[in-house]
Amino acid sequence: MADLCALLPNINVSLHIVAPESRREKVFQEVTRPVFSLLADSPLSDRCTYLSYGSIEELVDLQYLAHTTDSILDEFAEHAE
Repeated sequence: MADLCALLPNINVSLHIVAPESRREKVFQEVTRPVFSLLADSPLSDRCTYLSYGSIEELVDLQYLAHTTDSILDEFAEHAE
């Protein structure tokens, strides 16, 4: 993710890491590493969220998923603190 942000600093897309709940803390540890806070536009932890596999399974089961926008991910995404 950091490479993508460094190579395309003006890219304006949401970035999400999808991983099992057991890896949640490891994801947050990695995106908040000091080296990733030095990206030109903003720290990686500001641009990248975590989604658990369980959250994705909940999303798939939503009755009107085909009629929603990607902003629905905001309800499930977790930011590093």
